Amino acid sequence: MPIERATFLKVLVSRHNESSELATSKSPSPDTPWSPPASRSRYRPVIALTYWPLVVTSLVGLTLCFMLGQARHEQDRAQEHSRLLQDLSTVRARLEATAQATFGPTLSLEAMIQLDGGITPERFNALSQRVITLLPQVRNIVAAPDDVARFVYPVTGNESVINLQYRSIPIQYAQIQLARSQGRALLVAPVKLVQGGIGIIQRTPVFLPQLDGTAPAYWGVVSVVSDLGKFIQAAGLTEHPRLTLALYQWDEEQHKKGSLVWGDPATQDRDNSAQEFVHLPGATWILLGAPQAQPNLFSDWLGVEVMAGLLATAALTGLAGVVVHRRRQLQAKNRRLSRQIEESQRNQRATKVAEERFRSLTELSADWVWEQDAQYRFVYYSRDNVGATGSFSPRILGLRRWESPEADPHIDWTDHIAQVERHEPFRNFEYSQISAKGELRHVSISGEPLFDDLGQFAGYRGTGRDITDTKLAELALRKSEATLQLTKDRLQAVLDSAREVSIIVTDLNGRIVLFNRGAELMLGYAESELLGQSVARIHVKEELQSWGAQLNPADDGLTFDIDAFMAQKFEHDTVTSAWRYVRKDGHHLNVSLTTSLMRGRNGKPSGWLAIARDVSAQRQAQRDLERLNVELETRVENRTSELQQTLTALRHTQDDLLRAEKMAALGSLVAGIAHELNTPLGNCLTTASTLEGMTQQIRKHFDSGQMRKSVLQSYLDDARLACSILLRSMSTATELVTHFKQISVDQTTAQRRDFKLQSVVDDVLVLLRTPLRKAGVTVSVEIGVVDKLDSYPGPLGQVLTNLIMNAIMHAFEPLDVADTEPVESPDRHILIRALPAGPALPGSHPSFTLILEDNGQGMTYEVTRRAFDPFFTTKMGQGGTGLGLNIVYNIVTGILGGLVDLHSEPGQGARFTLNLPYVAPDHSAHNTGVDGLRSR
Repeated sequence: MPIERATFLKVLVSRHNESSELATSKSPSPDTPWSPPASRSRYRPVIALTYWPLVVTSLVGLTLCFMLGQARHEQDRAQEHSRLLQDLSTVRARLEATAQATFGPTLSLEAMIQLDGGITPERFNALSQRVITLLPQVRNIVAAPDDVARFVYPVTGNESVINLQYRSIPIQYAQIQLARSQGRALLVAPVKLVQGGIGIIQRTPVFLPQLDGTAPAYWGVVSVVSDLGKFIQAAGLTEHPRLTLALYQWDEEQHKKGSLVWGDPATQDRDNSAQEFVHLPGATWILLGAPQAQPNLFSDWLGVEVMAGLLATAALTGLAGVVVHRRRQLQAKNRRLSRQIEESQRNQRATKVAEERFRSLTELSADWVWEQDAQYRFVYYSRDNVGATGSFSPRILGLRRWESPEADPHIDWTDHIAQVERHEPFRNFEYSQISAKGELRHVSISGEPLFDDLGQFAGYRGTGRDITDTKLAELALRKSEATLQLTKDRLQAVLDSAREVSIIVTDLNGRIVLFNRGAELMLGYAESELLGQSVARIHVKEELQSWGAQLNPADDGLTFDIDAFMAQKFEHDTVTSAWRYVRKDGHHLNVSLTTSLMRGRNGKPSGWLAIARDVSAQRQAQRDLERLNVELETRVENRTSELQQTLTALRHTQDDLLRAEKMAALGSLVAGIAHELNTPLGNCLTTASTLEGMTQQIRKHFDSGQMRKSVLQSYLDDARLACSILLRSMSTATELVTHFKQISVDQTTAQRRDFKLQSVVDDVLVLLRTPLRKAGVTVSVEIGVVDKLDSYPGPLGQVLTNLIMNAIMHAFEPLDVADTEPVESPDRHILIRALPAGPALPGSHPSFTLILEDNGQGMTYEVTRRAFDPFFTTKMGQGGTGLGLNIVYNIVTGILGGLVDLHSEPGQGARFTLNLPYVAPDHSAHNTGVDGLRSR
């Protein structure tokens, strides 16, 4: 070991011994008795403060008990309010349903008057009788054309109302005028009735549409009077077991609650009341409700939770007292032990001081110390460096560094050997070693040459450090940078491909770090011109100053702070707003700018992503549209009446479309009948004209007196043949007219009668003979039902007609036949079968099965699933309306009381299966099935 290092260690040990002796002389003797300090006595008056946990425990427990009681009270109030809202919603629904049922007949009367242009007393009395029979709360119904009560039901008790002119009663006439001006029903309540009691009156103005397209003409008013008490009872408001209810009118002009309609007025003064808006035909009411029972505060505050909390508080307070007392005893004992431990630790620290100083100098943290002699052989290693370099120091002692068996054989030591031979100091010389496990370790060494007192070279002393982790980290960093650059290049390529939008990325200071090709095209700048520049360069200065003023309203000057501007978006990670960009040439662009806050993996903001889309054309279009809207305001005012008429017409659009579909089908039948009648009637006309010519000739022979027997005999034979042709042709025409008459009467009147299924099928096929022949379709009929049906032949015929016409239009492709008559083909076939027994239907009525199937092109699953939907067709614009199968479904499941099923696959044709009862349901009670069909 060199002299310098041995001398240093001797000095270090001597200094350690001196410090140990000094510490020993100052420490008290273990035999010296310990006495408490004199100042301890002044703490005795505050010993009671050590029991503060008892006070804190009591206060916390009582506070928790109070919070439990308060929470339970609030929970009970919330549950009670939720139940109240649920009950009010149920009552409101029942009240609206009762009002709709009570005042709904006025819609039927209004539609009937608009459709017929008026109403007869018989139809008025029939409808009113059914309404009053079903709805006992309705007292009377009045129809007043020209505001004169011409129709009243019931008449008994209302004789004074007949021919009453409402103009003579200012209050009622004012209500009628208000409903007329609003163009909708008006509901008035409460009203003191002349017949006695309190009632509700609904007045509905009736307007007749004009064929010339002008504004509808005012016909009169229809009034329905309902008893308020029975109406409330029918709605179930008087029987509610839990609520106190009240009804108030709603003033739509002033948006506040109006006068009381019914109920307890004290309900509105209850602090636990709630309200619901009730929308009635002609008015809006407010339904107020409050629980009948008052809340019990005593039960909320003395519940099980509060009592349990008080008991737990008492128990915890007692336990805290025991713990505090025990703690004081332990503290006294710990103070005695602490003084003994401090004395022992002071002695141990003095002993270890020298050891710690020496270890800190020799180990040099993570580095190690080495020494070489004058021949560059290792003579000292400060510690075992197996963990650092993979080499065990005794193995390299006596060897030169480049002679180490662990040294990488590929290292070039030439420069290093030359430097140490020149006895020069070196810093951070790096080389690699191979450990016993075959791992490559990197080492960095630094050294200083040593000289003795005579100036002779004595060797080297230096330090070494394992830099393997640093090297690996540098290698990983280079790979990561390469990967990052590749990812950045790909990202830049993706961003540059988005040329329709501008994509700009900035840091948190607003400096541009990415500028895509779309931004270059939009703004006219090259990417190199704006990288590192402030984003404010492409914004309009006035807009930025405006944003700055909004962010700092207290600032009197219009200075712009880019930091404040960027920071304001931290409230939301993504913000979309309208801005103006400034191009390089100075022109402004209106853009829709979406700014998103970018965050790193740690969740901290790292920059901004701004995606802008040029909306200049949209803004110009919007300005043009606004200017056009201003110009159209005057036109809108002039066409208000037309729009109101259009709105009224739209309400009946669906009914008109269904009626048009039916009339179109009937028109198709008329066209077919006309075509079929053309042949026999043409034969009759030709035969009659020929017979007339022969009769004129025979008349000439008769008048001239030159008639011969042979001529008369020939004329008689021809006349007999002509009469035979006329009889056959007229019989055919008569048969067609009879079938058509039966079909048309059944489908237009929907009359219920007994009939044979075979006769309905034959009538339909006769009338559809022409479209079937044109489509080249053959029809086979197998009717196994011989019993008569008590049903509606008209709707059933319409179902068959729609199904056959649907097959002609959709199942088979149109024939490509020019100027020739189509020929029926077995490849285009429809089969109609009827089985006498069918599945059970609702109501347990006997049923039969009617099947209509074709061998056409079939349907896909999607078409089959939506076939019965209204307005769904695969032939839109080619003659299809989308209502044919929807009418079939409504008639079968409604009027006929049966079921319909469709099965089809592409290329396998389609099969419609109808399960129908022998006795159709009776619709006279509800007047919805048959009348609904007739109205359409």
